[in-house]
Amino acid sequence: MSALTGCGGHDSAPARTAGPTETAQAPSPGKNPTDQPSPLSMPAARKPVLHVRGDYTYKVQILNAKTMVDVPDNPPPAGTKALALLVRVEAEPRNRSVHAPYADLGIEYPSLKADKDQHIGDVIDDATAYMTEDQMLYGGDGVDGIDPVFGTLQANTVYYHWIWQLVSEKADLTGASLCQVQLSGHNCIPIGAVKAGS
Repeated sequence: MSALTGCGGHDSAPARTAGPTETAQAPSPGKNPTDQPSPLSMPAARKPVLHVRGDYTYKVQILNAKTMVDVPDNPPPAGTKALALLVRVEAEPRNRSVHAPYADLGIEYPSLKADKDQHIGDVIDDATAYMTEDQMLYGGDGVDGIDPVFGTLQANTVYYHWIWQLVSEKADLTGASLCQVQLSGHNCIPIGAVKAGS
């Protein structure tokens, strides 16, 4: 099974502790072979920001969104696929450590209520470990990261990880949102463009 990278340029499945598998690129035809390869970088964060409130406060931004039918541990059952989001997570205020489990979040989309069954719910189903930008870009498959359920995110540090939720294969994801769950009122941000993956 291949790893879903932090750069958002591949359509392979996410792995719990995976980082990118490529750290250097061959020069393109016509380039001077002594030129240095372009440095890797994370995709730009989409706006707006989701401010999560509760025992721990933090903010979440979406960098990438895609659907896939191959995820680690529990592959999507027949008739479903995973909607996976690469997110940026940071304590708010930055100078505090926080416990920021992915279970605080859920994806909403227009046909969700009609699609709900024993496999499809309204909360994030799983996630990879939290990693720093360097770990995501250069760490490779051996980076452990911080556990997405029981880990503590350190103060003054930005983390990235993939989260995903099962949706119907036929779901119309136009207008899908990432939301804080178990909150009175509505605290959501639009996901934006969703790429069809593998």
